[in-house]
Amino acid sequence: MKGWRWRAAGALVLLAFSSMAQAEECPAPEAIEGRIDRLADQVERWDDAYHRRGERQVTDGVYDRASRRLSHWRRCLGQPIVPVILSGGEQRHVVAQTGLDKLADQAAVKRWLKTLPPGPLWIQPKVDGVAVTLVYDNGHLVAATSRGNGLSGQDWLAGVSNINAIPWQLADDAPERVVIQGELYLKRDNHVQRRDGSAGARASVAGLMQRHVLDDEMGAQIGFFAWALPDGPDTLAERNQRLADWGFMDPQRWSQPVSSIKDVAHWRRYWYRHELPFVSDGVVIKPDRQPPGRSWRNQPPSSSVAWKYPVAATLAEVRDVDFGIGRTGRITPVLELEPVTLDDRTVRRVSTGSLARWQAADIRPGDQVMISLAGLTIPRLDEVVIRNDTRVALDVPDPEAFNALSCLELTPGCRAQFLARLEYLGSRSGLNMRGIGEGTWKKLIDAGLVTSLLDWRDLERAALRSLSGVGEVRADQWLDAFERAGRQPLKRLLVGLEPAHARLYASQSKVVFRAADSLNQIVPERSLKNTDWQKVTGLNRTDAARLSAFWQDDTVQELLETWEAAQETKEQQDDGGTP
Repeated sequence: MKGWRWRAAGALVLLAFSSMAQAEECPAPEAIEGRIDRLADQVERWDDAYHRRGERQVTDGVYDRASRRLSHWRRCLGQPIVPVILSGGEQRHVVAQTGLDKLADQAAVKRWLKTLPPGPLWIQPKVDGVAVTLVYDNGHLVAATSRGNGLSGQDWLAGVSNINAIPWQLADDAPERVVIQGELYLKRDNHVQRRDGSAGARASVAGLMQRHVLDDEMGAQIGFFAWALPDGPDTLAERNQRLADWGFMDPQRWSQPVSSIKDVAHWRRYWYRHELPFVSDGVVIKPDRQPPGRSWRNQPPSSSVAWKYPVAATLAEVRDVDFGIGRTGRITPVLELEPVTLDDRTVRRVSTGSLARWQAADIRPGDQVMISLAGLTIPRLDEVVIRNDTRVALDVPDPEAFNALSCLELTPGCRAQFLARLEYLGSRSGLNMRGIGEGTWKKLIDAGLVTSLLDWRDLERAALRSLSGVGEVRADQWLDAFERAGRQPLKRLLVGLEPAHARLYASQSKVVFRAADSLNQIVPERSLKNTDWQKVTGLNRTDAARLSAFWQDDTVQELLETWEAAQETKEQQDDGGTP
């Protein structure tokens, strides 16, 4: 079943997503009563644009997610589910268009396979177009009906008159009446779904069919994939051969036998990543034998299902907004989401990119946003689709309170930035503390053992072993990492505290002492002003400003002097002397 064929209020939407909806708990009535109307209005606008004008305003993933949520909320509130009412110009289907249940993931498909009776199964690409029923009487095409609500649809006979892929006359041996169901699709050359996406192909076909009469050029752009011959021969292979003999594109070419979830997953992956002559949004698994057309109903059969490809974009509800503060004081709002699936992976968080973008969009809990994958890997926020009428108050950090030199110590409100500073200091770019990461620093901060960027130098084994989950082995590993880091040259510490030093050391400036082991050797750097730093080769204005501020900051000077004193003490101990 195509997500665009029904409004979210339609009964088939409820059926098509019943297995997923049952897994969701109903929210409190007061939490959705004020929001359901806004969601219903939005879905209705999308439906109207698609059914009346052939315009697809959002991706299938977003529409399907919105439909699923609306149906779920309506069921939770005990509201009736009403099918779509189409406009005039309708005619009844000779055989009902059933649609298909869409299973959410491989585990769901595996469970479904176990419910089937013994018998051959086939898999086909799920062609992404618009469904139509063709009726031939005495070999002549007499009706073409859009899917509509499954029982009746629009008269498209004139519209298909110039589609070369649909023959007007069948062979003389054709039965008195022939009913064929299939998909009108936009022809594509060497289309790879994973690479090219849907690119509006379905909407393009819908738009062309809204013109009722196509010229030769338009008709040549449209293909027809026959996926059902309701009263044809017993087996799928025989039905496909009959269709090919009558002049339709051979569907057997795109039909593969399957017997296990491994087979199904293989073909889904293969067709997603390889060239096809049409856009495909998933796969269809169907039995070799099908019941006669007179028994078909306008609801998904239990014997056939669809497993869609990873969606390019989907709709997610915002649960909360977390304001992360990085090492430099940059504030990045991150949206905590109701979990959604993109490219077969679960997404729970997405960054807004910047505080300015979040402020412009004013995203709050309860809002519904469109997200997609950037480069097929990183979740990306696209836009706010539906706003929650209740604007939840949030504790937003003051951007004026954070900068490249704030939170060099753990003070109130500084935990996030201070933690980010420790992480960078211990990374490969800084002092390269192997085995020391965010979890380690959080544990040390929570225990009150680290409140300054260099407190780790004075930690003792007993204090570490007293921490929950830290035994003797781990304590020794941490101490070894801290010991090694404490012996790193001053240059590594400076880069760990301010990465602009890396560009400084890479430059050829005379103010740089590459082998500098102590503060006394880099006095020129400590005395330079911003205008002087801007003259250093290899530094941009931002680096110059950062370095100038760094070397004039009192807290920085205290840290560097603490490091220097500790280094001197260590050297004396190594020489056997007394500090």
